[in-house]
Amino acid sequence: MKIIKHLSERNFLFLAIIWTVLITVASLVSSNNIPKVSILGNDKIVHFLFYFVFVVLWSFATVKSYLNIKYDLLIVAFAILYGIIIEVLQSVLTKTREADLYDMFANSLGAIVGFIGFFVVKNKIFNKYF
Repeated sequence: MKIIKHLSERNFLFLAIIWTVLITVASLVSSNNIPKVSILGNDKIVHFLFYFVFVVLWSFATVKSYLNIKYDLLIVAFAILYGIIIEVLQSVLTKTREADLYDMFANSLGAIVGFIGFFVVKNKIFNKYF
């Protein structure tokens, strides 16, 4: 069982790093280079999902401390701060994008809901498989 746990931690760490890079690139690339895709609702759903998945992946990647809620809250705090920094960088580093307070809110809400979702299911998953 320890081998499975160790392998899954490495896999989630790899996925979490890739996801973080994806968010950074997708957020800072010029909007002229992004294909126009019609999203049901609006882009706030995408922001919510980006940071929801961000928190869930990093939470799974740090499974060694899954009983320590303080560590999980640190991930959420980092995700919120990261979302704010990315929004500010959009207005500083790109000419076609600007910081949006509602995007920051959607990012933060996604991070918080990701934490709650992970917190609710983590004991079921980890107690069952690890």
